[in-house]
Amino acid sequence: MNIAPSVSPANAASRKHPEQERFSPIRGIYPLQRHVREFGASAVNAFDLDAWRHATTLNWLGTRLVVRSGEVRVALRHIAGDGTVTVLARLQQSGPGTQVFPPLRLADLDGALLPEVEHAAPGSSYDIDFVTDDQPVSPHLRINYIFCTFKRAEYVQHNADVFRDYIRRRQAGNEAHLTVVDNGSGSEDSACGVQPDANVSVFANGNTGGAGGFGRGIYESCYGAQAEQGFTHVCLLDDDIYLHPEMFARNTAFMRFLKPGFHVGAPMYPASSQNRIPRRSACFGHKYRGSVHPSDSALGAGLDTADIPAFIRMDRRPDSTGWWWSCVAVADIHRIGLPYPFFIKMDDVEYGLRLRDAGVELVIPFSFWVLHDDFEEKYSAAMQYFRFRNRWVLLAQQGRLDDPDGFAAEFDRLVRGFVGARKYEHAQLLLDAMTHFLQGPDYLVRNEDAILAGIFRIVAQEKNSPMPEPPGGAPVVNGLEPPASERTRWLNGRSWNNHFLPLKEQVAIDTTRPSKPADCRRGKQVSYWNPEKGVGFTVTRDSRRALRQMLALRSLRRRIPARLPALGPCYQAARAHLTSQAFWATYGKPGEAPRLAAAAQESTALRDMRRAMAALQQAQAGAAGRARAPVTDEDNAFLNAMRNRYLGQRCFVLGNGPSLTVSDLELLKNEVTFAANKIYLCFDETDWRPTFYSVEDLLVARNCRSEILAVDRTTKIFPHHMLPFLPRQANHHYARWLPPADNRSPFREFSADLTKGICWGSTITYSMLQMAVHMGFREIYILGLDHSYVEPKTKQDGALVSEGEVNHFHPDYRKPGEKWHYPVLDRLEHSYQFAKDYCDSIGVQVYNASRFSKLEIFPRADLDAVLGRK
Repeated sequence: MNIAPSVSPANAASRKHPEQERFSPIRGIYPLQRHVREFGASAVNAFDLDAWRHATTLNWLGTRLVVRSGEVRVALRHIAGDGTVTVLARLQQSGPGTQVFPPLRLADLDGALLPEVEHAAPGSSYDIDFVTDDQPVSPHLRINYIFCTFKRAEYVQHNADVFRDYIRRRQAGNEAHLTVVDNGSGSEDSACGVQPDANVSVFANGNTGGAGGFGRGIYESCYGAQAEQGFTHVCLLDDDIYLHPEMFARNTAFMRFLKPGFHVGAPMYPASSQNRIPRRSACFGHKYRGSVHPSDSALGAGLDTADIPAFIRMDRRPDSTGWWWSCVAVADIHRIGLPYPFFIKMDDVEYGLRLRDAGVELVIPFSFWVLHDDFEEKYSAAMQYFRFRNRWVLLAQQGRLDDPDGFAAEFDRLVRGFVGARKYEHAQLLLDAMTHFLQGPDYLVRNEDAILAGIFRIVAQEKNSPMPEPPGGAPVVNGLEPPASERTRWLNGRSWNNHFLPLKEQVAIDTTRPSKPADCRRGKQVSYWNPEKGVGFTVTRDSRRALRQMLALRSLRRRIPARLPALGPCYQAARAHLTSQAFWATYGKPGEAPRLAAAAQESTALRDMRRAMAALQQAQAGAAGRARAPVTDEDNAFLNAMRNRYLGQRCFVLGNGPSLTVSDLELLKNEVTFAANKIYLCFDETDWRPTFYSVEDLLVARNCRSEILAVDRTTKIFPHHMLPFLPRQANHHYARWLPPADNRSPFREFSADLTKGICWGSTITYSMLQMAVHMGFREIYILGLDHSYVEPKTKQDGALVSEGEVNHFHPDYRKPGEKWHYPVLDRLEHSYQFAKDYCDSIGVQVYNASRFSKLEIFPRADLDAVLGRK
C-alpha cells in the first residue's frame, strides 16, 4: 500500500467542516468499528487510518460513546508511525446518553486512532465506536462467507453459531450468508453437523482439499446453485479458526466504502484463546519470490500487538493473503476465473497473484483479525508434498522453468537435505511430487484420490504429536560439532548422508533454535522437538532406505532436463480449463468425475448459456416483482441504503394522542423522529419537523391528499397501496404493503426488512416501529400514544363520522363530518405485544414515554429523564 505523507494531526479535531452539522442524528450515523473491550489497547482496537484512506472512499469519521448506565471517560489518541501519541479529544458521559467526538477528516491524519477508557465506574454499561455519516459507495452488499472444512465439525459448528448471532444482532440477513463446503462427506448428505437455513447453506463435496472446497463454494456462489442470490462478494474462511461477530461487522463496513480494484485480507494470529488476542501476530500475507523452494516472506510475523507503531511501519504490500480470510468481489472473479485445483498449499498464492496481475490490489487493515489454530501442532510431512509440487506447477504456469539444469540441481539439494536429516518420509514425498509433476496437469487431477492415498500410506512417523520432553531423556545437540578424529573427518567428507559415523542411540534437535545439518549425525534416533508447543516426531537411521532414495534421485535428475521444457506450455494451456466453469461444474461433486477433456468451445458455450439463463431469471423475477408490487429499483435502493443506517442509536415514534404537545416536539429537534397522519397540523406552531413521515390509512390519504403532498423538510415512506392517492414526488419512497390474510386474527407478522415489505398491524405506529428496526435503532421511545378513544355515535358506510375532535393533540384533527376508522383496541394490543416480543428477541428496547397512556405493554420511561432534563 502506498501511504501518503502525514498531515499534522495537531489541529485535526478542531478543523471546521464545510457543512454546518456532522454526526447529527438527523443525518444518520454509520458504524465502522466497535471497540472490543477484551482486546484492550491492542492493534486490533486501533483504527487503521492508512488502510481506510488508501482503499476506501471514507472522508470523515468520529468516535461515538454510548453510555447505558454508569460513568465513563474516554480519550481518543492519535498514534503516528514514529511512536508519537497525541490526545485529540476527551469525552465524559455520566448516566445514559450518546456523544460523538468532533469530526476528523481522514486526509488530515495517518497512522492509527485508539480510544482508551481512562475511567469507567463499576457496573458501567457502554459502547465505543468509530462512526461516519458519509454515504457508502456500495450500500447494497451481499457477502457469501465460505467455510471449507474436512472433519472439523466442532470448529464449523462454533463459527456457524457466531455467524447466526451476528445475523440476529445486526439484522444482517440481507447482506451476509454463510456457505459450508463439507469436504470428504462423500454423498449429498453433509457430515459437518451444521443445519442449513435461510442464512446458511451446506454443500457436500468430495475430498478435494482447501482449493477444491473453496473453488466449489465460489462456483456455486457465482454460477451454480446460489447464483440467483446476487452475491456481490465472497469471503473465504479457513475451518480451524475462531470468529467474532465484530469481525463480520467490520468487514461489512469496510466493504461498503471499498473502492473498485481492491480485495481484502486479515492478519492471522495463533489462537491461544477464543476471546483474547495473543501477544504476537503470525502473518499478514506473503511476498512472492518465485523461487524453486517455497520460501516466500511472511509479512508482519512476530509483531507485538501492543506496539501499534510497528504495525503502522511494517511493509503493507503483500502479494497474497491466506485463505483464512480473503474477501473478493464477484465481478473480479468473473474477470479472472475460478481457483486452480491445487488441493492444499499455494492455492491462495496462485489466486492472489492472478488478482494482482489483473490490477486488483490487496489491502489488509490491521484492525481486522483471525484467530487460527496453531500450524505447528498439525504439521505433517504430507504438507511438503503439496508445498513443493504446487510451487513447481505455479512456476511452470508463469514460464519460470527456463533453467532445467538449475532446477534439477536445486531439487537434488532439497532431497539430499531431507535424507541427511533422516527425514525419509519427507524425502520420499518430494521424490513422488517430482514424479507426478513431470507427468503433467491432467495426471494430477485424474489421479488425485490415488495420490492422496499414497501420501497417507507414506506418512507414518514424520508428523507432529504430543512430545512434552525428548523421548528417553535424549540430549539436545543443536550446534554441537561431530567427533573430531581423523577417521571421522575423513568419513564426514565422503559421506553424502552421514550414515556411516559412530552414533549415540538417541538425540534431540530443538526446532525453535538454530541447528546445523550435521546435528542429526549424533544419533541413530533423532527427535525433532518443539519445546514451546510440546510437539515433535522421531526418526530412525535407515541406510538402505537412504540408498534407495538416492538412486531414485539420480534417475529423476536425468529426466528433469529432458522433460521440463515441454511442461511449461502444458501447464499454461491447462490453466484456462482448470479454472473455468466447465471444470468446476463437476469437480468435487459426489458421484461426478472432473471434466478433463473439455474444449474451449464447451466452456464458452456453458458460460454463455448460464449468462442467458441468469438474465432470463432476473427478467422474470423483475416482472413478477413489478406485478406483485409497484416498488421501483430506486425505492429498493433507498430502503437498502437506510438498512442499519442508525445502528445502535435511539429514536422517537410519535402518536397523535392528546398528550402530545408542541413543547415536547420542541425538545426533539435534534432527535430522529417518526411521525404520521396529521402531524402537520402543528407545523404553524413549531419549526420542528419529523425525520420520517408516513401514512397507511386510505381514508386519511383520500381526505387529506393535498396537505400530505405539501409536507416538506422530511423523508416520506409509504406502503405501496398509497400510490393511487399519494403519487410519486421527490421526497416519496415506497415499500411493499403486506396486508393480513384475516385482520381479525391475533396472529401478527413483523418486518425488520423494508425491502420485503411493511406488515399490517392495525396502526401506523406498528409500521413506524418496523421502519425503526430496519434502520438499526436499538432504543425506541413512543410518545403521544394515549391508547384511549371516545367513539362518536354517528356511523356511515362502516366508518365513524366525527362530531368534533377529542381524541388527538389538535382541535382540528377531525373536523365534524369527517369519516375515520375506529381503532379496535384489542387488535392494537395484539400488535403492540407482538412488536415488543419481536424487539426483545433481537435486543431492541421499546419504551412508552407518553405523558399519559393507558397502554401497559411497553415499559414506561420518563421523557424528561430520557432527554437529560432531570
